[in-house]
Amino acid sequence: MERNLFNRTKGALTETLRYHLVTKKLNTPLGFAVLGLVAMLMSYVTVVVDVKLSVLIVGLLGVLLLCGLCIVYPLFGFYAAYCTTLFMMLPARLSNSALPIPTGLIPEYLAYLAMLGVLTKQQYRNEMNTRFWKNAIMVWMLVLVGYYILQLGNPSGKSVFGWFNFFRKQISFVAFFYISYCLLNSRKAIIQFTWFWVGLSTFNALFACQQQWFGFARYEEIWLMADEKRYALFVNFGFIRRFGLLSDPAAAGILYSCSCVMVLVLALRSTKTWQKVLYWILTAIHFMASSYTGTRTGTMMIVAGMVFYVILNLYEKKTLIFSGVFAVMIVGLMVAPIYNNMIINRLRSTFEGSKDPSAMARDLNRAIVQPYAYTHPIGGGLNSSGNMGQLYHPGHPMSMIPPDSGFMQTMMEQGPIGLALLLIFYYALMRTGIKSYYQLRDPELKTLLVCHFVSIFTLMVAQYSQLAIGQYPSVLYFYSVLALLVKMPQYDENAYQPQIAEKN
Repeated sequence: MERNLFNRTKGALTETLRYHLVTKKLNTPLGFAVLGLVAMLMSYVTVVVDVKLSVLIVGLLGVLLLCGLCIVYPLFGFYAAYCTTLFMMLPARLSNSALPIPTGLIPEYLAYLAMLGVLTKQQYRNEMNTRFWKNAIMVWMLVLVGYYILQLGNPSGKSVFGWFNFFRKQISFVAFFYISYCLLNSRKAIIQFTWFWVGLSTFNALFACQQQWFGFARYEEIWLMADEKRYALFVNFGFIRRFGLLSDPAAAGILYSCSCVMVLVLALRSTKTWQKVLYWILTAIHFMASSYTGTRTGTMMIVAGMVFYVILNLYEKKTLIFSGVFAVMIVGLMVAPIYNNMIINRLRSTFEGSKDPSAMARDLNRAIVQPYAYTHPIGGGLNSSGNMGQLYHPGHPMSMIPPDSGFMQTMMEQGPIGLALLLIFYYALMRTGIKSYYQLRDPELKTLLVCHFVSIFTLMVAQYSQLAIGQYPSVLYFYSVLALLVKMPQYDENAYQPQIAEKN
């Protein structure tokens, strides 16, 4: 009898808490009383105990609320992961801390929380069909993950912790591809994502522009000059490279350039006048921001992206006209009688090839690495090159050589086998994107797909001279677009179906 009474009391208490917390969300007299008591308790802790403790409690509650929102509303967690990447460097710059602040873990945790939310909701789990597991992008992504697991046994690697940090990051990217595939599940969701990315990159580009036009904020100047190596990297021959909200000018230039290509394609293909005007303005903003970073790879990305776009649409008259105008603009940039403008000179240096000192240094580094790569088919181990190598693998032969390129880093750490697998993955990506583009018949969907497809193509081009795919927020965008390349033909009722055509 006592046990039954206990069970009834427990059930009534649980139902009462559910009513006040879940159903009414504390919008009841009892809820107001609880919140009032919490407020008085926080005031007491702040005044009597320690203000730092109250800040810690509020911060902890905020973190718990954010985690709950990411699980209950996975789409919120998806976009929150993007937004946090813009502000990861602010704590280090505001505090001017000599020690690294691990803010890079925040987008990873948000991605995992969003994935947990996706797994708990039937409407998103339904997206996981055979199309997801059998598409070439997913298959080769899993092959790469399997190869990374095998790298744990690489005899040249000296640090399990270095392997773990690399592997952890790659798993978070696969998770982000998964949640992107599930959440971008309609035409409306794809349009919203496109506008979100345009807004996010434009905000960052405008921040870089104001740095150029009005100068750095005081805290940015202090942070920039606090480290001699950082200052030497950010200032070249009197030209101060801008970086917006990101970690360095290279990462910023890559972001602005891939977004510049995206909005330029939207400007060329939009049918509404106000949209055309808006996209051309955004193109100018992104191009200026990219030029202010002094990242020559950014100029190469824009040229390569537009050449690829022209190749995809050679059958369109307006594309041929644009290609002629674009070629004239590039030639004009190279031969214009302007010699005292540092920004223009920096853009011109993109096409100097091996005459540029930094390009010569990179060619020399490649020549040094090649003999090692020939004798180490699986490379020197994950995170064994450059600065990461000095941190995780001190004394490693590759730790003294800066990779300066995504492809070179893969060759150094994963060997020719790892580089071959990566290139096959890029081939599968390109094949899927081209196939999906020519399957589509809906003009709006074709425009959305080609603007994103050309944009991530520039990221792959940038891998030749920079560590392009791996920097936030560009890497999140890259994996989200991979999901779009697979899914978008599903939303076009008139999409071309090769298997049907073959039967006929």
